[in-house]
Amino acid sequence: MDNQNITLIHYGELSLKGRNRSFFENKLKENIERETGGKVTKYRGRFVLENGDPELLKNVFGISWYAEALKVDKNYDSIREIVLRNVDKELSGKSSFAVFVKRSDKSFPYTSMELENEIGSEISKSYAIKVNLKNPELSVFIEIADDVYVYFKKKQGLKGLPVDVSGDVLSLLSGGIDSPVASYLMMKRGCRVNFIHFHVFRDNNLINDSKMLRVFEALNKYQSNSRIFLVPYYQFEMAILKALHTGGHELVLFRRFMVRVAERISLKNGFKALVTGDSLGQVASQTMENIAQITNTVSIPIFQPLIAYDKQEIVDLAKEIETYELSIENYKDCCSIVSSNPRTKANSRQILALEERMNMEEVIEKTLDLVSLYNM
Repeated sequence: MDNQNITLIHYGELSLKGRNRSFFENKLKENIERETGGKVTKYRGRFVLENGDPELLKNVFGISWYAEALKVDKNYDSIREIVLRNVDKELSGKSSFAVFVKRSDKSFPYTSMELENEIGSEISKSYAIKVNLKNPELSVFIEIADDVYVYFKKKQGLKGLPVDVSGDVLSLLSGGIDSPVASYLMMKRGCRVNFIHFHVFRDNNLINDSKMLRVFEALNKYQSNSRIFLVPYYQFEMAILKALHTGGHELVLFRRFMVRVAERISLKNGFKALVTGDSLGQVASQTMENIAQITNTVSIPIFQPLIAYDKQEIVDLAKEIETYELSIENYKDCCSIVSSNPRTKANSRQILALEERMNMEEVIEKTLDLVSLYNM
């Protein structure tokens, strides 16, 4: 057969899924085809992608690593020929190499070590280059399975689980650094992440002229077809002004308001949980006591994937997923609600009394009437 240029894709965690494994594999196959526009053939423990854009695999959760490879005939002469021909292209500026063979088809007449030695000897004779098994400048990979694949570079995937295997959640996305990272981590655990954004504008359409559209786009590349619920929060602002003295409870009141609005939208749309960017102790509203005051106001789980992260870890991950620069742009959103003397341990009785004074249920109902849905 003619040598074929393909992309070899390996996954790790999915192989541990037992009887549910095929469900996870099929979802990953579907996600890869949608993202790259190519055709995927499934083999045990690996996929082969033909056509499409393999560069887009960097945005697909569930992939351990991938490599642009050549599929060759399953015999020694074909393997030798294709390796030597391509080593010549790959050698520029390199002074050491190693051959690594993975042989899952035990009927192939060479063991892994025998083939490594034979091909390695051919390369050494042809190019006068030394072997370095620990730190080679050029790696030659040969994989013998249903077919034979030869490749020279592995690219790390995002790992995790394929999006859409763990259910729908609704992430409270602000204009800050933390919540986009929290959303990304929930996608990595296989969730379809929908977004809700509380903003200062009276008109939801004004979001289109803000940085938030670019934040949504940055996250959408990891799952496609995102849904964003846009929510003006001026009803809450008017109510808290009327409440007058709040005793430093503004932040907790606001966050309780947000999760209750988000819960109503979730229940209506079949979302199973909420997601927040809370990191324990990072700010006044994220003490253990205040987090409890926020989570106990809703009936569905609130996932907090950043709860044990410090700020630098969050910043580093934000930079990695390319949301950091967007997050630090000036923008007035729900993070701009401030308190001159925020309470680190909210008082339950005071909270309930303030919510009654604000007529919080009516505020929530009026706010829900103002929600609009934006599809990407």
